[in-house]
Amino acid sequence: MSVLEKIHFPNGTLLEFDGHAVVVTGFCHDGIVVRNEIQDGPTQNFVIEHAELQKILARVDFTADYNYARDTAEEAKLAAAAKLAVKAWADASQKEREEALMKEAWALACQKIIPGGRYTWSAVERHYDKIEKEATKRQRCLHFGWDKKGAFKAKTWSPKRISQFCQKYFRQLRPTAEVLLNQKNSGNTKPGHMTSQACELLTAVCKKYRSTSQPSKASIVTEVKKAFDAASAALVAKGMEPLRLPHRNTVYRRLERIPLYEKILGREGLQEAQKLLSPTEHGMRVLKPGELIELDFQHVDVFTLREKSEFWGLLAPDLQEKLEDQERTKPKKKQVQRLWVCAAIDVATRMILGVGVAETANVRTVIEVLDMVTRSKAELSRLAGCVATWFHATGLGTIVVDTGNEFFNEEIQAVILSMGGAYIYGRTGVPMDKPYIERFFGTLRTMFSDKLPGKTGYSPECLVAYDREGWACFDANVFRQLLYQFIVDYYPLQEHAGLHRKRPIDQWKEAQKYGAIAPPSVRVRRAATGLKLKRKLTKEGIHILGVPFGDMTQFPKEIWGENVALEIRLDPTDFREVTAFYKGKHYYLENKRPDLAHHSVRTLMAALHEMRATRPSDLEFYEYALAKYSKAIDDKIEHALSVKFANVLASHGMPSTELNEKILEWFENSFVMNLQIKENPKETHSADMETLLSGGTGRGISTPEMIEEEKLKWAAEQEGEGGDEAQTDADPDISNGRSDTEPGDGQESTSDRPSGGKKPRKQKAPPGKKSGRKFSGAPKGRGSFK
Repeated sequence: MSVLEKIHFPNGTLLEFDGHAVVVTGFCHDGIVVRNEIQDGPTQNFVIEHAELQKILARVDFTADYNYARDTAEEAKLAAAAKLAVKAWADASQKEREEALMKEAWALACQKIIPGGRYTWSAVERHYDKIEKEATKRQRCLHFGWDKKGAFKAKTWSPKRISQFCQKYFRQLRPTAEVLLNQKNSGNTKPGHMTSQACELLTAVCKKYRSTSQPSKASIVTEVKKAFDAASAALVAKGMEPLRLPHRNTVYRRLERIPLYEKILGREGLQEAQKLLSPTEHGMRVLKPGELIELDFQHVDVFTLREKSEFWGLLAPDLQEKLEDQERTKPKKKQVQRLWVCAAIDVATRMILGVGVAETANVRTVIEVLDMVTRSKAELSRLAGCVATWFHATGLGTIVVDTGNEFFNEEIQAVILSMGGAYIYGRTGVPMDKPYIERFFGTLRTMFSDKLPGKTGYSPECLVAYDREGWACFDANVFRQLLYQFIVDYYPLQEHAGLHRKRPIDQWKEAQKYGAIAPPSVRVRRAATGLKLKRKLTKEGIHILGVPFGDMTQFPKEIWGENVALEIRLDPTDFREVTAFYKGKHYYLENKRPDLAHHSVRTLMAALHEMRATRPSDLEFYEYALAKYSKAIDDKIEHALSVKFANVLASHGMPSTELNEKILEWFENSFVMNLQIKENPKETHSADMETLLSGGTGRGISTPEMIEEEKLKWAAEQEGEGGDEAQTDADPDISNGRSDTEPGDGQESTSDRPSGGKKPRKQKAPPGKKSGRKFSGAPKGRGSFK
């Protein structure tokens, strides 16, 4: 049994025999599918069976052109390149042909030495010695490399060039040396306009430049050459003129014509496009307070001291600084610093709605400023000694910020959206996208910073002979207090050219006729800007700084006793209530200590810190004294405000109200560990042991006169309890004050009780007579040691 051999030809192969010309278009079970190539007649498709094909191959006049035509653009491109290479080989000189054959020798040597067919630069360099030996041998056999004197000098190239030879050579369907000829200058070097077809093709290829892979311009030039070669091959196959390849400078100019927004959006993504090309408020007319708010950080032009004051440090201790001091292993910081100021200005009225001071620009300070925008700051202005009241508050409309890391943050975006606002990012390096806050910072420098010692000036060339750091004379607390006074008592009372010579305080009143953006509720604000804490659920609810909030019954029964960790939101300025999140639901937990609810978190931290320093080992001391310590600190503040306010603020300043989760967690681990403050504490009084043993007097110690007075009072009470109900058959020993079976002072006898278990009635003494019962123990808990 004989098996018929099946022969295949690549698609697009031209078969010529006996005056016939057909092109291979496919394959089937019985043979190959071809079409006739007669130009005058219609195109016909038919099948040449394998047996008939065997006879055709045996003919003497049979020829096959493998590079005649291709069905795909890639194959057409390769075929066109092969035809061009054949033409270039025929036009090349003998010396150029020999050099191409020597390059081919290196490519074949790489094929023999390097396994796997990966002719990379590193692979060629790794096997270079073996490849060079093999290539030299091939060149000698071909009689190439001999000079005129008969000496053999093999031609060599670098590993990088040899890798390029291999890529060109083995990329062909049938590798030949024609592609290794030295390329001559090509491209559209002649002046003239591009055709519409070439222009459209160039535009389509240049769109690849807008890719997230961020290709270089040189790679686009290569892609343009490939595209034009493929298009030219298709045109040549149809008998038309090929396209002229544009010069690389033409490609570069076309890439520069791509719109900047499309270029950044395609190459770097939406976020980077927002940073550089974001819409701003130019052209918008803002009428309502809160409709448009600009927010920014500025490095203040004043040097301040790093030391913290003692009095106000007790009210709001900078615990983060203490934590850094404990863990510090680096050299000591400089004694002076320049602080950062974060401010929010209402565009409609030019009122400052929030301000924060920090050592570095950070996310938490931005959140604190957004929180200040939506609530009254009257308490802060009162503590800072301002004459006016900083009550201005509004909701969040549109917030304009720059693209700094402290603003270009998902947490900041969530806070703004949670409180019903929107945000716009100004372009990088374009201060006019938020001109009003920039103008305020200019006013802050000229009207505030330049008036203070330690000022830096507006440039390094300013104040050359002035010792900026040496003149620093106040710390961050004093700077904060001065800044509050400037914002509340000075800035709103100055006329603004942008308001047509009106004052911001007057513009705020006038703008109320248009309405205002309503501020969010307390619970909404707490959920958006509150501290994010994790707390375990117990039967008393949760504990923050040892204070109980809510109870277990507010949550589903399936988590009772499971010690579930809840996500908590805490407003540092409001201790009345916290918000707990569990499985997407909100639970509002009330403070179970109303006497502590009106305090801020920083005030309670100061009270706990002072108690810990006073009685560090007395846990019972905490149970009833926290409210007293907190009240004492409040009284100290009121005393400072009413008596020596000016002197206290001048020397100590306004403390920071900012707080973050890290500080609170460290404080609880250091000062509030295992502390559970009772819901209804009862104050107990006990005498000091040394005073008691030495016979001294004081609170909790009863003198002999007090004991005697208590005895007489007790006897009078016993006389008033007699009457007709006295028992006549009572044991006479009971009237003397003790029964025979009485266990002792302070204990109750049960041997003479009725069977019902009730105590017998006491017998009253006759009128005018004292009871015969003896005094036993310490009446009402009083007594003395014998």
